[in-house]
Formats: sequence, C-alpha cells, structure tokens
Amino acid sequence: MPADLPNEMECLDIEDVASMLGKSERMIRNYIKDNGLPFVGDGRERRFIWAKVLEWYVAYRINLDGNRGNGLGASSLAPQIPTSETFDEAALRKLRAEADLVELKLASARGEVAAIADVERVLAASSISIQTQLLAVPSRLATQMLGLEDHGRAIAILEAEMRQVLTNLSTIDAVREATGLADREADLS
Repeated sequence: MPADLPNEMECLDIEDVASMLGKSERMIRNYIKDNGLPFVGDGRERRFIWAKVLEWYVAYRINLDGNRGNGLGASSLAPQIPTSETFDEAALRKLRAEADLVELKLASARGEVAAIADVERVLAASSISIQTQLLAVPSRLATQMLGLEDHGRAIAILEAEMRQVLTNLSTIDAVREATGLADREADLS
C-alpha cells in the first residue's frame, strides 16, 4: 500500500462508496472525473475516506439542489453534517434506517399509521360537519324562541339544543364521512 494512503480501516473502495451513497459505480467514477470527488491513490489503488466523501457529497448536493426554500442555507446545515463518521458508523446508520423503514411499512400494513392526506381529509370532514350543525341551530330555534319573554325558558331551550348538537357531533363517524367526501370530490373531477 502506498505511503499516502491512510490505514485500511479508514479507506473504502469504489463499490463501498457507491453502496453508501446509493449510487452506481459508474456515477462515482463520473463524480471523480467531473465533480472532484476526493480520493487517494491511483488506478486500482484508488481509495476513499468516508468522512471526506460524505462532506464532499453533502456540499455537492447542496450546490446542486439548493435549499429548496426551506430557509436553511449551507451554513446552517454544516453543523449537522457528520463529517467524522466512519464507514462502520455509516453502515450501522444505514442498517438502522432500513430497519426503521421496514417497521414503518409493517405498521402501515397493520393500519397503525395514517397518511397525512387521510388525516387532513378526516379533519376537514369533521370540521364541515361541526360547521353545518352549528350553523343550523339558529334556524331550528327561531320559531321556538320567537316572542319568548321568559329568560329561564330561553336558556333551557338553548342548552337543550346545544346538548343535542354536541351529542350528534360526538357520534360523527369522521372516517366514513371523510371517505364519502373524498368519493364525492373524485366524482366531481
């Protein structure tokens, strides 16, 4: 091994780098040739130091993609970049991420995870139902309250109506209503 190469535990070959970045070996060679991906050695002796590769790749992606309007510039991302991560630590992090993904898919299959769009649809349907029922109260009570001079009786009528509305709202099957709402929206489009 040439003297300019770090010890073998710190070095990766092109196959390792491609795997860790989720890219093809050809893409890694293109990164070297066209974009300056750092490496040490030459030809078959070419090796990569993971910390330098990761730092380069994050900077490359930031430069390529920009911050996509998230308000974070490159300087605010820098402290979060694990530049001293070893290959073993990165492999472990990747393994954990893959395990988390499998657990998420399993929980989703069990119905333990809800998509944000589904939750938004359920909340929208619930809000519409609440709004509809509350806005219907004045028209239902108008005839009962017309000409009523007994303050106590007026309060009793209002309380009874509000209790009925709250009872109705507590029995809303928001999921069924949201599904119905989604079906109606799909029919309209």
